[in-house]
Amino acid sequence: MAPFFLLLVLQLSGVSSQFMGNWSNVDYSVYDCSIANIIRGEWYSREKNEDKKTNIDATTMTGRGECKAFRTNYGGEYQYIFAERRNDDDFSCHHCVHFFVRTVNIIEKKESGCIQLPKNQRSWENICNRIAPDRQVVTMFSESYTPINCRSSIEGVFQFTYQDRYTSTGICTHPEQQIHSCQNIGSQFLISNQKFNVTFKHCEGMEWTKDKVVEFSCLGDWVVGKNQYFAVANTKESRIDEKFRCFMKNRDDDYFLGQSNTPECNHIKTVEQAPRRMQMTPVRSLTVEPGCLLPENFTGEWVNTANIDASVKINSTHIIEEWNPDVGRWRKVIYICVEQRDSRYMMARLTVDGCQVDYQCVDYVPRHHNIIRFRKGVVFAKNDFNTVCSWVQFPNDAAWKYDIMIKKDPVPVRCPVAGAFEFVQEGDHQFQTRVIKGITKNPRHNIWSGITGQFSCRKNISRLAVCDTDQKEITIDETYCWSVDHLGRPIDIYSEADYRMQCVGYWKENLKSYLITYDQLDAFTKYRCWVYQRADLNKMMMSMSVGPYCDINQDVDSKDWRTGAVVAIKMDENEREFDRCPMYFNDGEDPWTQEENFIKVFDFSGWSPAAAPQLLTHLLPLLCLVGILLK
Repeated sequence: MAPFFLLLVLQLSGVSSQFMGNWSNVDYSVYDCSIANIIRGEWYSREKNEDKKTNIDATTMTGRGECKAFRTNYGGEYQYIFAERRNDDDFSCHHCVHFFVRTVNIIEKKESGCIQLPKNQRSWENICNRIAPDRQVVTMFSESYTPINCRSSIEGVFQFTYQDRYTSTGICTHPEQQIHSCQNIGSQFLISNQKFNVTFKHCEGMEWTKDKVVEFSCLGDWVVGKNQYFAVANTKESRIDEKFRCFMKNRDDDYFLGQSNTPECNHIKTVEQAPRRMQMTPVRSLTVEPGCLLPENFTGEWVNTANIDASVKINSTHIIEEWNPDVGRWRKVIYICVEQRDSRYMMARLTVDGCQVDYQCVDYVPRHHNIIRFRKGVVFAKNDFNTVCSWVQFPNDAAWKYDIMIKKDPVPVRCPVAGAFEFVQEGDHQFQTRVIKGITKNPRHNIWSGITGQFSCRKNISRLAVCDTDQKEITIDETYCWSVDHLGRPIDIYSEADYRMQCVGYWKENLKSYLITYDQLDAFTKYRCWVYQRADLNKMMMSMSVGPYCDINQDVDSKDWRTGAVVAIKMDENEREFDRCPMYFNDGEDPWTQEENFIKVFDFSGWSPAAAPQLLTHLLPLLCLVGILLK
């Protein structure tokens, strides 16, 4: 019984401790308070244009008195109530200090100022609600700071231009101005990865500029909304008011950088309004000589569906990949072919805003249709094929599939599924009736009316058809008039299909058949991935994904977000007499075989009379075949 009673007491106390949303609440009592370890220490700040040093220990804070109560939201925010005079509690000033823990070296604070209230009116609301929402945040720098790795703050080599807005309206541009923040991989001196250099040059006509190199130690970074702040300490500066600085970049356009001219982060509201504004351009600091050739049919422009639909340009030795991430402006990576054995290619990976050359193995499947399938191994800093391209370096999950690249301007191929089908659908986003080319000028008489007559539409179905001569285009009509006239011919021959998709590639993998389609009018993504299967002699099942990539768990009956699909359709052959839409199915087991009709061009430029008998030997079977077909 005792354990049950104890558990009940703990649960009730946990409920009562919730106060003001997610804030914990220690009952407002007399000096029952301990300041968190991460806030303790000696701090420097710039407040009201004056240097200020603050010492915080377990129970007191310089200039604020002794801690009386505290609470936290368990998200890096703390509120403390301090009393200036413990022995004169009736008339003592009470201060509410709201701390924001940014890094181990940086905290920020807001304060209520001196609050004097009678004892019966002292509460969290009456004291801490005096902090105005728009009150300036004060940044506090640890005087005994510990440098932090710079990679999360700034990484790369950049050429930059800058403008000191408080000094001049001119922009200082010099080709040798550079920010150099590189990781020294494997260095036994960690400090080399915890600082970066900024090289300034004198710009002609700007007397306030000069040649200098500033070395900053990184103190950590934090994010407020879309703005990323990071604080630094000038390693060569002894004046404390010149030692600490703040930088800010916006995650939507992180090639612009704002810098404060004082140790105050609140001076940077936006990058554009920062005291010093820098525009950075990534510089590729290293080059690699290619040592092998990529397959000839890889050359061209592609879309990498495994990397946010990145734009990829491939030539005989290089792969240039550029994409727009959710956070940041754009990113660019260059791969150089270094060594090749069988289907494995060791590529040197060079990021434009990076500092080192990485090596990664890529296993390519021979190209088919408009598709390149591949998988990537683990990234190494070592240039050794046996290590980088060992088969054990590829992800060895129980279930995996190849990533795919799709040709940017694909050439349609024969669809693996053809025929005229009636279908039923289910899913998160089903096919809908659309008026692609707008409303017609004149209504088509009685086609859609319920009036009984020779040309009235008596039956509407959802229809998927691949009926063009080459069977390269899928048409989907959510509401299709299936009725025919007295001769058995379709009466609705003018309606436009709701969706038109071109087949651009298909294959079979993990016992599943995949199809990629291209729809130029698709507002979300031009490419869609399908999983398809033949269910019976004249029945098909298909599932369309939300984008150009099929999840490994997607199957023919997948229909919602849980497997990355949007709609699943079950199709039943429904060909009428005059449709001329023969059924066809290819499971994609051998996607390299040429399935569609193609034109063979004979080259007679080197023909001579001596070669006539040999030429006749080759053409005779073809002439016989043409004669048989003409009969």
